[in-house]
Amino acid sequence: MNKEHVSDRHYDKHYILSTKNACLVGVSLLILTAITVLVAGINLGRLNFIIAFLIATIKGTLVALFFMNLKHDRKENAVIFLTSFVFLAIFIVLTVSDLFFRGDVYVKGQLGFAQAELTSGAIKQPWISTPELITKGKAAFSIQCVACHGAEGKGNGPASLALKPPPRNFTSQENWKLGRKPSQVFKTIRDGIPDSAMSSFSTLPADDRWALVHYVLSLGPKPTEDTNEDLAKIGIDPSKQTAGSDQTPSITIDFAMQRMIEEAENKR
Repeated sequence: MNKEHVSDRHYDKHYILSTKNACLVGVSLLILTAITVLVAGINLGRLNFIIAFLIATIKGTLVALFFMNLKHDRKENAVIFLTSFVFLAIFIVLTVSDLFFRGDVYVKGQLGFAQAELTSGAIKQPWISTPELITKGKAAFSIQCVACHGAEGKGNGPASLALKPPPRNFTSQENWKLGRKPSQVFKTIRDGIPDSAMSSFSTLPADDRWALVHYVLSLGPKPTEDTNEDLAKIGIDPSKQTAGSDQTPSITIDFAMQRMIEEAENKR
């Protein structure tokens, strides 16, 4: 029997972890878990993440070495395992560089919503169609709408066959479910249509939505003009030169998480 065959037989045998070592590793994992829970209740700023990450790495290493038996496995497997730490180091470096050098992104003050201010649109009276708005709308249409409504706006885009009800044919003035006035089309783009594939595009800037309105209406017969009452229904005062943005104020993820933690602690 050659030496290589004997070596292979050696690794075919199962290594049985002793009860003593199993208990020591188990207790170590419990202690590290307790430390993680303890640190989670203390506000150490950015150190909370670093400590939690280090503890998780130590716990994972203990499990891999003893419970997964990498400590007594083939040497090449150990090399593969250690090499994985190179990629872990890359992840840590990228994460730490973002965490420490991204600047001040934290909301200051009692409530982020109170600090958020609605800004006015950049285009004066965007509810009035202009060649510039139609050109702007055509560019937005080619990105946002072609897949369903088709390049010519006839409701025959690549995805139209799978949609019920089918997408709107903008070249026709018939059967517009929510109306064909500019304000009505704007409301449709902003809110979407329930029980259809027409979803809300409220994340687009208001000026871009108005541009889409004027472009799709330019594909068919001239629509009926809006009255002041029509515009008031979508929150626009025609006496003002610009339409206020209807985008919802937002807060940072860090601030939202902090508020959730504070609310959970107050309920205890």
